[in-house]
Amino acid sequence: MLSIENYAGFVAAAAALCLTPGIDTVYILTRTIAGGRAEGLASALGINTGLVVHTVLVAAGLSLVLAASPVAFGVIKVAGAAYLVVMGVRSMLSGSTSFSAAAGEKSAPGGARTSAGSPAAPGAPAPLARTYAQGVLTNVLNPKIILFFLALLPQFIAVPNEHGPLPFLALGLTYTALSTLWTVVIVAIAAPFSRLLARSERAGRVTAVVSGVVYVALGGMIFFTA
Repeated sequence: MLSIENYAGFVAAAAALCLTPGIDTVYILTRTIAGGRAEGLASALGINTGLVVHTVLVAAGLSLVLAASPVAFGVIKVAGAAYLVVMGVRSMLSGSTSFSAAAGEKSAPGGARTSAGSPAAPGAPAPLARTYAQGVLTNVLNPKIILFFLALLPQFIAVPNEHGPLPFLALGLTYTALSTLWTVVIVAIAAPFSRLLARSERAGRVTAVVSGVVYVALGGMIFFTA
């Protein structure tokens, strides 16, 4: 089917890899604990949208070009690392449990947030859209995903491949679907901890600092990708 060999084996391997903690898992956990269920889901959706982008790049052959070019690979690596480090520093300086606070929002009595003096309902579209975009960039700028897809997908595609990019798209989207299911589970598990921390202002400040440290560490991991 579509020049794919041992599809069941790919699903099993992909599921096992999804369950293995990695940068994306830590990122979504931290975002959920820091910002709650809505922010966690937006981050998870962004991360998995990034996987779709990588799938398209692999199918188009662009990922192979990026991996073969030290300059292009280095640019992506530095950009991804810098992005996470900046997010981490913003979190540590914000003194809030949510990255939306770093963008100028403050907590108001009763749990509502204000931005530039105007009240905003929890889960407002703009902050969640920003969180989603951050998730997309975090994944797209992770060079480890490029190498991962280039190493995994070809192993399950027959040679010669008579269907062009289709088997790459099918396998990549399968992995994305499994990843989406697992990340939703991660958010569901982590969300209650966010509600507990939200009751304490001190816990919120500590969470912001810890979240920032985690993101800086993730940025370091990406930067030192070989």
